[in-house]
Amino acid sequence: MMRTTNYFQQCLAILLFLPAVALTQSKNVSIRIQQDESILLDSFETQVVLQKKTFKIQVLLGNTAGIYCYAAFNDSIYRLTETEEIPGFSNLSLMAIAEEHFNKEKELTINPDGWAYWFYDPALNWHRFNKKMVFLDTNIVIGAKSIKQFYFTNNKKEVKTKDISQPLYLFFVAAAEVDADKRPLKELMRRKVKIEWVNEY
Repeated sequence: MMRTTNYFQQCLAILLFLPAVALTQSKNVSIRIQQDESILLDSFETQVVLQKKTFKIQVLLGNTAGIYCYAAFNDSIYRLTETEEIPGFSNLSLMAIAEEHFNKEKELTINPDGWAYWFYDPALNWHRFNKKMVFLDTNIVIGAKSIKQFYFTNNKKEVKTKDISQPLYLFFVAAAEVDADKRPLKELMRRKVKIEWVNEY
């Protein structure tokens, strides 16, 4: 039964990210927000309405090490346009915040001064996504982050998703090129999403 479930999950992941999987040789990143349905972030800006319960952020990394995510309950970074320079872009790797391995607490870190860096490195025995990854090819992997609460670094406080009322702003960016110190040199893609909430019925 467990093998059947895992097989089904892998097939579903492939179907959801099928357009991205077709580009197996090129660098590629694809992001979905999933709750009762799955929403592909296929344009620069997306607005989503979710219920106040656990949701997932799914990321496909194709020939790409990882993706940076800025999460906030204000729109300071979110206001950036598709072409505006990201403040401190070349130093994003230095601003990466420490998060728990394997997303054990199922939380999203809210840090006004830092970016999360979600990556997969086969040379390491840990990563920032949920523990189980889906491997579509040698260089194509799908990781998910289940979010049931938010961790605010400024006051070390955890807040459950059900207790959030203001919109959540997410800004994602992936690097096409990095230097010898793994500092981003050039953008591969950027996406932003505003999540608003409705009460669970």
